[in-house]
Amino acid sequence: MTYQQCLDIYGISDILSLPEAALRVVLGPEKTRHKVFRALLEANDFEMGRDWFQGIFEAEMSEGKRKGQHFTPPEVNMLVSELVGCLSGSVHEPTAGIGGLIIADWWRRCLAVNPWRWRPSEHQYTAWELSERAVPLLLTNLAVRGIVGDVYHGDVLEQTVKCHYRLVNPTNDGLAFSSVIIIED
Repeated sequence: MTYQQCLDIYGISDILSLPEAALRVVLGPEKTRHKVFRALLEANDFEMGRDWFQGIFEAEMSEGKRKGQHFTPPEVNMLVSELVGCLSGSVHEPTAGIGGLIIADWWRRCLAVNPWRWRPSEHQYTAWELSERAVPLLLTNLAVRGIVGDVYHGDVLEQTVKCHYRLVNPTNDGLAFSSVIIIED
């Protein structure tokens, strides 16, 4: 996906507005969310096994110096997922960024199962992320893939939470999108 395609999909003129626009979409009406998700799928040639936003985020929005935010190459994400080797059960990602490692794990698990038998509820993910810029893209990356679980916008070391989001896939269908709900703790 190019910068311009991303801008067009979200109806924005400045890429720095992407996190706000993405959060509006994931928390907004289902019809709008599905329209944007379908456009993202098309712009990325339906390639689900990689993070579509990494290049854009890394170049334009990363907070590497201020928050120590660094990106793991997709090949390393897949290797880590393969080394862990689990094909079912829950996963906890304490420094999720925009979801590269979760996507690699999810994709490896998907490839091991007949797509018609994939049940998101059998593969719950819990993710923590400190960056306000990263959380909306993390939510998008997970919801567009039908992933279920919890995302905590906060500091995993201090256990302080700014916002708790729950991803639900009411049909438990691996080919469906997830909805994002804010949980009031």
